[in-house]
Amino acid sequence: MRREPAIPRIDLHVHSHFSPCAKDVSMYEDVRVAIERGVSVIAITDHGTTRQPSWLEDYFRELEDVRSLYGDDVIVLSGMEVDILDFGRLAVSREILKMLDVVVASIHRVPPGCDVAEYWRRSMLGAIRSGLVDILGHPTDVGWRTVRPPLEYVLEVLDEARSAGVAVELNYHHRDPQPYFLKPAIERKVKLVPNSDAHSLSEIGAFSWHEEIIRSLGYDPSRVNWLELSEAMY
Repeated sequence: MRREPAIPRIDLHVHSHFSPCAKDVSMYEDVRVAIERGVSVIAITDHGTTRQPSWLEDYFRELEDVRSLYGDDVIVLSGMEVDILDFGRLAVSREILKMLDVVVASIHRVPPGCDVAEYWRRSMLGAIRSGLVDILGHPTDVGWRTVRPPLEYVLEVLDEARSAGVAVELNYHHRDPQPYFLKPAIERKVKLVPNSDAHSLSEIGAFSWHEEIIRSLGYDPSRVNWLELSEAMY
């Protein structure tokens, strides 16, 4: 009997050549590799750092080509990883974000002189309350540095995310979030999504890490409150 996967085969945070930090990826190669690795749904989420990213027109044109080529084998969603700025303000305009299927919001830097924990708290809450965000990206990693807010801040953010229907990603590229955030997220039944944040083709659909980190905390991955396939599509 074929063993059912313990986690959903969806990857909603994948970069392409429209992200300057990406390596060997392209939209076509991302989707081809996703199909090879059994991914059911993939979102191409390049970095949004300005109100109107200059690459958007080319992005949507290429996305349509990819869908026409591979649409029978995998669901390909539009998306963006948008920077969270200034205590929760999103870098990209509301009009553009509303055009996308998936919006991942991430903090990539803390301004000099700010209290890191308070900046983190207000930024996460602001992003959640914007009504534009689907997923919190690498929530305890800011610019490749681990942040550790007080537990009361963590719980406040998680409860707000759960109430708003905003998911938290398990991010393979950053190996994030840390247990002090992930464990209460599981306990509080916050929606989780097994993303790669792929910047290279080798990272796409790397689901074994997601399963291992859940098991290391003492949980059965099949009983976690994963984002459902239908929720990822709408």
